[in-house]
Amino acid sequence: MRFICFLFLSVLSLSSSAQIESVLTFRGQNGDEVNLSKLVDVTRPVPFQVPATCYNQVPYQSYECRNVTRHRQECQWIPASQRCWSENERICRNVTRTREECHQGPSRQVCTQIPVRRVCTQIPVRQVCRTDNNGRQHCQTVGGGQNCQTVGGGQTCSTVPGERMCRLVSYVDQECQNIPRQRCENVPGRNACRDIPYSENVCGYETRYRAEPYACQRTEYRDETKAKQLNVAIQVQFITNGLVEEFPLEIKVLASNNRFEDFNLSMNLLKEPEVLVLIKKKSLNATESMGVINIEGEVIIEILDNKMVGSIFPTKFTGGKFNKETNLLKLPFEGSISGIGSVEAQIVADPLMGPMHTVVNLKAEYPSSRVNLEKNSLILNLSGLLKGKVSKNNEVSLKIMSLNNLQGDLLNIKKPVFERNYQFSFRK
Repeated sequence: MRFICFLFLSVLSLSSSAQIESVLTFRGQNGDEVNLSKLVDVTRPVPFQVPATCYNQVPYQSYECRNVTRHRQECQWIPASQRCWSENERICRNVTRTREECHQGPSRQVCTQIPVRRVCTQIPVRQVCRTDNNGRQHCQTVGGGQNCQTVGGGQTCSTVPGERMCRLVSYVDQECQNIPRQRCENVPGRNACRDIPYSENVCGYETRYRAEPYACQRTEYRDETKAKQLNVAIQVQFITNGLVEEFPLEIKVLASNNRFEDFNLSMNLLKEPEVLVLIKKKSLNATESMGVINIEGEVIIEILDNKMVGSIFPTKFTGGKFNKETNLLKLPFEGSISGIGSVEAQIVADPLMGPMHTVVNLKAEYPSSRVNLEKNSLILNLSGLLKGKVSKNNEVSLKIMSLNNLQGDLLNIKKPVFERNYQFSFRK
């Protein structure tokens, strides 16, 4: 069942602040509708006619003289001549050359004889005993002597590649070169002409125009104020995520000025709730007719719990352990931590002798090769960042930032925490 629970407030002071507002109470419903109306005075420009003087362009003929650029042709006879130039001629001739041609001879098989040899092994002597039915033991000696066999004999063979044989073979090649030659041609005589500009005074009748006045009407505009009905209808959708907590929400529609041409939609919490109220979407569309201004709006609001934001930080850090072989600093902590985030860390060494000095400054996201999580410990990889040696006593300034996954405009005054600072020390 859909709840439609809203309270109309007639705070309609449109003459000064130009706004119309209402209060909507959330009690766990999935949607609501806000409807408001008010008679407002709207100023708009209105056209009217005033007497004026207009002009017609009337043509007439005028006798005028002006200088005009003309052209005349001048020619010059160029006698016959000879034109010569140089060009390359490619000359080729045949040349006898020699090259070496080689081929591989047939392969052959080479065999060697394996010698025959006799191999003997000594058989050990052992005593074998047995007991008869009367309980007497009888023993005898077995084994002894040699066991011999003949091994080897026969032959082993392998293939040997043939010899490489070469000979000189003659062939004909072509050799070319460029030889410069002079070429000439006769150029016949010709008449060369060109245009020469000159100025000439030309007179004649030309059409001109003059302005003749006549009485007419001109359109001008003046502001007139008329009463119009302002109607506001806003659809509100709630994404509840199963959360129910009663809180009032103020919804305002504001005009940019008393002309009521542009409108803005704003929302405020009149009471700070335990849940988070996030505006996912808001839009307004205004249309105007002869006597009415209609405004239609849409608002999508998501209700969240602090636990749904996903910001988890350790309760405290309990020291540290530095491995000088791997340059890894292990920082154990109590509690839990968000699986994705970033770290800013500064480690200051406090030696027994000498001044304090900064060992490392680190900024990195995690999980990464620079910062990682291991059970209830934060692992910092300090390779390439060390500005000095880690001392017996060290002070750590650590900031942990979790991922802000809020998509929209949060109305709560008390914002969720997305970062936390820690100060602690550890001994090497």
